[in-house]
Amino acid sequence: MSILWTIRLSLIGSVFILTAIFAYFLKNREKYSKILESTSINLVSVIIFNLFCYTSMLLPSDETVIQKPSLLHHALNVRWFDIFGLILIIFGVIILIRTLLIRKAVGAQDTAGKLLTKGIYSFCRHPIYFGIIILSLGLGLRSINLDGLIIYPLILLANFVQAKLEETYDVGVRFKEEYSEYRKKTKMFGPIWFWIIILVMLVLPLLITISI
Repeated sequence: MSILWTIRLSLIGSVFILTAIFAYFLKNREKYSKILESTSINLVSVIIFNLFCYTSMLLPSDETVIQKPSLLHHALNVRWFDIFGLILIIFGVIILIRTLLIRKAVGAQDTAGKLLTKGIYSFCRHPIYFGIIILSLGLGLRSINLDGLIIYPLILLANFVQAKLEETYDVGVRFKEEYSEYRKKTKMFGPIWFWIIILVMLVLPLLITISI
């Protein structure tokens, strides 16, 4: 295994370790309330989690391990994914900033005892994790980072697990009936049509290139 792949997998492993630690504290929220409500601890953990996700996508591909197909070297695809990746990065950053402004809290901190359902929260139940996976995808697409895109499903999985933990041990418990109704109206990571558009934007340039 190459050094780049060792580092990349170590970062992904660290993301899941952080997720496991988060699960432990969240399951025992009453016991560790001071830790979960600490701004400094939450800020550091959130920065580290984000940094590990983004670095995993930004590390250069090692073509001695997995060679990029000639299709992905085509000028049309390079340009298309560069622009689309940039759009996703900007979109992801806007989502993260907007969500933080609405939450007025960091990480596992309580949102003033209120269940947030308006604004970006009416689009998806977990906009922070949604922003991370969108931004991560954009980073991988900009340079068509094949190795990063290969491990992207693990980043998606880690954020999905984080979201499920919150629903199982936090908001889903504290706002049981209200959250049950909220779940029926709002998808975890946005509506299906949004992801269909993403899929079409990923496949379309490849199909065009093949047909040329």
